[in-house]
Amino acid sequence: MANKGSPMHEKMQKNLCTQLAVAVRSIQWSYGIFWAPSTTEERVLEWREGYYNGDIKTRKTVQAMELEMKADKIGLQRSEQLKELYKFLLAGEADPQTKRPSAALAPEDLSDLEWYYLVCMSFVFGHNQSLPGRTLEIGDTIWLCDAQHADSKIFSRSLLAKVGFYF
Repeated sequence: MANKGSPMHEKMQKNLCTQLAVAVRSIQWSYGIFWAPSTTEERVLEWREGYYNGDIKTRKTVQAMELEMKADKIGLQRSEQLKELYKFLLAGEADPQTKRPSAALAPEDLSDLEWYYLVCMSFVFGHNQSLPGRTLEIGDTIWLCDAQHADSKIFSRSLLAKVGFYF
């Protein structure tokens, strides 16, 4: 595995983002999340990467030519903006003086689905805990569709999905 911050790690991360984007767009899902083993805790899954493909409430970009951007570029950019907002909110919890980048999203810029996606970044799953933890236990992929109808014992985030987050 490449060291975090190394050119190889950056290339692998970008490749993962691109593959996730292609998969999510090809099946027309609103988002996709890649859970991976924690780098700090044993037998724990954490958010590694995601791709947001849902509705966008407010468009804020650092590029002036947004209208010329292809859908995949917009999705990749929005996914990155949501990740930056999550990091900002997390840092703001520890240091209230943290300044938000000028082009960054603000919480009021988000749709319900964008909020759901953002909140999912904070989830971690222990061994056999909820659906991602079960995949870690069995060592195989589990696909979940219609998350808003899933049992909360199996899919702990379903409570969020049922509270106004529509897919």
